Order: sequence, then C-alpha cells, then structure tokens
Amino acid sequence: MEIVLLLFVVVLIAVAMIASRMSENYAPYPYKLKDVSLCTPQEAQFMTLLTKAVGDDFRIFTKVRLSDIVAVKKGVSGSVQKDAQNKANQRILDYVLCDVDTMTVKAVIELEPASSNLQQQKRNLFLKNTLAAAGLPFLRFKAKPGYRVADLHDYIHGKIRQAEHIRAAVPKTQQSPDSGSEQGNKQHSPIAA
Repeated sequence: MEIVLLLFVVVLIAVAMIASRMSENYAPYPYKLKDVSLCTPQEAQFMTLLTKAVGDDFRIFTKVRLSDIVAVKKGVSGSVQKDAQNKANQRILDYVLCDVDTMTVKAVIELEPASSNLQQQKRNLFLKNTLAAAGLPFLRFKAKPGYRVADLHDYIHGKIRQAEHIRAAVPKTQQSPDSGSEQGNKQHSPIAA
C-alpha cells in the first residue's frame, strides 16, 4: 500500500511539473507593446508641418496600407490579380489625406530620404503608376528643413484641385489609367521632390 501511495505521489509530482512547464509556454495572447514610435522623428516633424498646411480641410492618416485605398480592377487573370494584390498589400504609405467630411481619399504624400537609392526609386515608380491609375495625386517631398506652411498649402491644394478637375472633365467610360499622371507631371514646384 505504501508503494502504491509513493507511486501515486511521484506520478502526481510529474504531472504537476509537466503542467507547470506547459502553462509557462502557453499564452493565449502572446503580445507586448513595441518600443517604437509610429513615425520617425523626421516623419513626426513633417506631420506637424503638414497638419498646419492642410488645416481643417483634410484629415491626415499615417502608415496606411496601399491595399486599403486601391483595389485590383476586374477582368484581369487570376495570377495578375493575385500578384497586384500582393504588391498593394506590401506597400505602406506615409500620409493619406482624406476629405474631412466624407473621409474619401484625396491624395497620398510620401516623405523621402534626402538621398534616394534604387530601391526607393522603384518603390516610387510603382506608387506613382498605381496611384495615377486610381486617379489619386501622389506628392513626394524630400526630408529636409525649410518647407514653408503657405507653400505646402498652396501646392497640396493645387494638386488636389487639379486631380478633381481632370476626373470631372473625363467621362467615366473614357478615363484611362494614366489620365491623371500626365497632367500631374507638368506642374513643377520647387518644394516637391
């Protein structure tokens, strides 16, 4: 009887040890807050300037996934659709301007490093073409000091008005994917990249 009792205690201790090890490794929500900011110091500084420039006309959202604002057109093959969707899912936009009342997307703004590399250029070309196909202005600014609020205000509002006029002037059935890009490239500003 003592052997059975002793064996029972040993088994009970073994089960308790296994259970404690399993509970140490098990966590239903194994998350913690990252020790990072959503914006780099340069992005946060530019956000302050941008907020002053757009005032109460637009809401600014940061770190928006491209696939949240564009969709793949119907009528393309499954592999093309999947590839396009994957590319859009992988891109995060720096700033998205939305109409304050309707929350419709009005423009995308990217803050670029002072010196861009080949990867940045490829990324910008993809974003430029994707957003042009969607009819959205894509504004790029170099991360550098010296931007003036009034200049930013005039440039951003001008580009948004220009895109709205282009969309209004071209009938829906005749709009081409590049309808906004040619006009957008003709206006040059000393503040934009």
